[in-house]
Amino acid sequence: MRLSKDKLDSLCKIRDKSGSRFYEFSTSWWALFFFFILVFGCVLWNQLIPFENLKFDPYPFNGLRTVLALMGAIQTPLLLLYSRKSTDYRKHLLEQDFELEKKIFKKIEIMEREMRNNHNEYIHELKYFSKFNKKMNRKRNTMKINQVTEKQDFISLEQTQRDSLQAKKTEKNENMTA
Repeated sequence: MRLSKDKLDSLCKIRDKSGSRFYEFSTSWWALFFFFILVFGCVLWNQLIPFENLKFDPYPFNGLRTVLALMGAIQTPLLLLYSRKSTDYRKHLLEQDFELEKKIFKKIEIMEREMRNNHNEYIHELKYFSKFNKKMNRKRNTMKINQVTEKQDFISLEQTQRDSLQAKKTEKNENMTA
């Protein structure tokens, strides 16, 4: 019976997931606590229980030693294998992070360049408007001066006209009385 490629891939995924879960558990504090309780419980059970027929592993604890050696023999290659796999996975994640950071830095550089260009344009526009404002203020001032001189000219013209009319009236009055 041949396995199809999809079936083989799904089995490999299951194997990888279960192996990585075993790796994660066996490298955790819970695993250390579990094995400590297991060993301590076996030793206490075999030392403190008063009935000889319930003791499954007497003092030299050969059975416990054998089980622990077997677990170590099975666990060591798995831990080494999955630590390498997790290192490869972390390396892959670091490479992805590095690529992402490169893209982000490129975008930041582009934004900085645009901001510098916009800043230069803004400064140029400010200079233009300040020059324009100065020109307008000069024109306003000259217009005010012209208006003031025109008013003064108008007032002086009116005054001279009044004076001349007054002089004519007084002359008429003098001529009438004389």
